Amino acid sequence: MRESACQFGPHRQLAGVLTEPENATQRRAVVLVSAGVTPKFGPFRLYVELARRLAREGYRTLRFDLGGIGDSGEAYAGYPLEQRTHLQIKAAFDHLSEHFQLDGIVLGGLCSGADDSLRQAERDPRVTAVVLVDPFAYRTVGFLWRHLLFRSRRRLLRAVGLYRPAQKVRAASLVDYEHLPFEESRRILRELQRRQVQMHFVYTGGMREHFNHPGQLQAMFRDVPLADVSVDYLPRLDHTQLLQAERRILIETIAARLAPSRE
Repeated sequence: MRESACQFGPHRQLAGVLTEPENATQRRAVVLVSAGVTPKFGPFRLYVELARRLAREGYRTLRFDLGGIGDSGEAYAGYPLEQRTHLQIKAAFDHLSEHFQLDGIVLGGLCSGADDSLRQAERDPRVTAVVLVDPFAYRTVGFLWRHLLFRSRRRLLRAVGLYRPAQKVRAASLVDYEHLPFEESRRILRELQRRQVQMHFVYTGGMREHFNHPGQLQAMFRDVPLADVSVDYLPRLDHTQLLQAERRILIETIAARLAPSRE
């Protein structure tokens, strides 16, 4: 495995790191989109560890700073945020396409990076798969019942002394961010289904207030048959994984879903 710094986009304002395996057996590359205002290494170096793990599966992975974050300049500064993000991710795709012969791109990220990935996937046909960690989620009737049961069980265990909540030091939010509106996410899912884009959703315990069961995704979109969609629910993990053991669980979950894609 080797890692090299790269610059691309207008006036080479965007900065990234390309992780390459010794033998790139995959004809698809992976692009990781910044999570909030966190630079290209990801929360607690999640993106670094994920890129190096995917190298063992034969994937090239590009992680880069969106404009104004980390080492990147203000690329496309005159555009609205959504359009600016689209152009910056497109520049990353173009950089990979100029240097490698690819059959597609796997696009992914955490939180805002997941939602940005989904929006980009709708607009760019080079995307053949998405990996979305803690993206949008909408409460359903089933969610409300499960949530009530969970809270009631916790209260009972606490009352009899069998449960004591851990004292956590909460990190500052990655960004003051609102997830995709329902109608937009439904439209995008329909389009990706039409194109047969593979979709991997991962939800952690950090989304417990909005998502609490792997079947909830289909319940959110009853009129969208979710073929080629995989869902992993990891309720014991936080939204950002401070502990290496937690990051390892998340990374292995993602790697396991991508591993069967060997060509």
